[in-house]
Amino acid sequence: MQIDWWTLALQAVNFLVLVWLLQRFLFKPVKQVIEKRKALAGKAFEEAAAAKAEAEAAQKDYQDKRSALEEERQSILKQAHESLEAERAKLLDQAKKEAEDYRKNALADLEEERRRALKGLRAEIAETATGLAATLLAKSGAQPNHAEVLEQIAGKLASLAPEEQDRLARDLDGEEARLEVVTATALSKEEQGAWRSRLQSLLPAGDGKLHFTQDPQLLGGGELRLPHAAIKFTWADQLSAAGEELSADETAQ
Repeated sequence: MQIDWWTLALQAVNFLVLVWLLQRFLFKPVKQVIEKRKALAGKAFEEAAAAKAEAEAAQKDYQDKRSALEEERQSILKQAHESLEAERAKLLDQAKKEAEDYRKNALADLEEERRRALKGLRAEIAETATGLAATLLAKSGAQPNHAEVLEQIAGKLASLAPEEQDRLARDLDGEEARLEVVTATALSKEEQGAWRSRLQSLLPAGDGKLHFTQDPQLLGGGELRLPHAAIKFTWADQLSAAGEELSADETAQ
């Protein structure tokens, strides 16, 4: 087999030219395209990573905000619950206080009503008792001991303070002043003499101004009446005092 070196050389030249042409017009542009594609792909990967990181950051921020909102919601609910509980406790305490005040007021009203009823009953009983006693004394015809009445009134006069005795004496200084001895029944002349003698020693200013009168409503006993004062020892007054004691409110005793 004979080799044609010229043909082989031309083919080699043609191959080199083809390689150069491919290198110049195919491989290099393709390589540039591949490099650009790689650069674009790298940039895309970087952008995707950045977007992923941004998305993860946004998701984390969302989760944080959601957690904060949930905590705030729980805090608001807790505060609302505590406020409602406090208001409920306040209303309950107020209702208890009002109920207790109402109970106390009701008890006080009942006690006041009972006291008034009892006072009225006492007054009625006292009035009936004193009225009955006065009727019995008036109908009994019992004669009081005028000497004892004189001693009682004289004792009251003697027990007065000196300034009070002076005031009574001045009360009799006027020309129209009267010193009256009032009894339920008339005094005898002897009894009048005893009264005049005893009172003259106790009230010298009443000498010549002494008068004797009767008042059946006294029932018994007697009164010594001056222009602006009176010294009493009568059955009517004693019955009245007994009636007041009977009708006295038990809370004042």
